[in-house]
Amino acid sequence: MKRSEEPKEKQRKCFCPYCEDELVISALPYCQACGITVFYCPECRKPLLRGNEVCPHCGAEIRG
Repeated sequence: MKRSEEPKEKQRKCFCPYCEDELVISALPYCQACGITVFYCPECRKPLLRGNEVCPHCGAEIRG
């Protein structure tokens, strides 16, 4: 691969915390296999179940 053909920014792959299938990257990552939108803690960036009010990993308040 020529230097000019290399991607300018390496994209980080994200995987579903439930089924470990690769996620569709968008504003809110979406798992096509599970059919769910994955939410992340704004503090520790770990995946959360929808409806959590407090992060079980770091204790941060989740505003929904």
